[in-house]
Amino acid sequence: MRAETDESALALSACFVVTSVDRRFVEFAGVMLHTLALNGDVDEVNVIVFCDGLTPKDKSHLRQCGGRLRLTLFELSERTLRQFDGLKTNSNWSRSIYTRLVLPDLLGCKEGRLVYLDADTIVVDSLRPLLNLDMSGMPVAAVGGVSNQDNARLKLPDGTRTMNSGVLLIDIVEWLKRDLSSRCLEIVRSQAARLKFFDQDALNIALVGQFASLDRRWNVILHSHADEPAIFHFTHDKPNSVRCQHPAQPLYLQYRQATPWASKRLKSRWHKRISRLTHSVRRLFER
Repeated sequence: MRAETDESALALSACFVVTSVDRRFVEFAGVMLHTLALNGDVDEVNVIVFCDGLTPKDKSHLRQCGGRLRLTLFELSERTLRQFDGLKTNSNWSRSIYTRLVLPDLLGCKEGRLVYLDADTIVVDSLRPLLNLDMSGMPVAAVGGVSNQDNARLKLPDGTRTMNSGVLLIDIVEWLKRDLSSRCLEIVRSQAARLKFFDQDALNIALVGQFASLDRRWNVILHSHADEPAIFHFTHDKPNSVRCQHPAQPLYLQYRQATPWASKRLKSRWHKRISRLTHSVRRLFER
């Protein structure tokens, strides 16, 4: 039975690791939770998965993968989801991506820290150094740099740093002080035409480079390198696809062997095109 949860009930403690998924990302979230339990060194941290339409079987699989984690699954309420009505989605990104823009509100807490992880990440080292990082009064810490192309597209000043939002460290007090949830949602609604990366672009516009820099080891994406990686992030083609070129794909598949998706076949080269076509047809009939 689908549970309806009031966000105010989520005042847990001062430290969280959080992700948000719909059914398309359950496998990735399961493998990520498995690696978090094995390698993350977060036994005392509250791990929260915000769920959008998961089945009881999906949730059972996630709990199995979570092992000894202090794991809580919360179904996103209709009141929360209404905030995302009309926001941009595509075949890769559903409305659940916008959850990261309102996490302090969903958790119902006024202070503390949270680490947000995209579901398509794996954790291969302790997160304790990340949780204890000096953020120098910034509301967010992330891996980023200067991209002239992104600055031009987002109409940011030359030299502004932009971030990848797949791994975020958030200081809840500073986030709330700057009203970042409301500001980001307003940007998504009012500047949709220029947002190629949707919620990530909105956060970059709102912050204008005002975020603490994380070492690249905390978010190792395709074509990047870190001497001591802690989190691999599968941007572009996903690690359960034959199209994936991320060098950590074999590691992902190794960890997947201990999950309910161990025997699942890799998605074909045609899967991504079929997903895009299906999404386009669905949007056509929704008009």
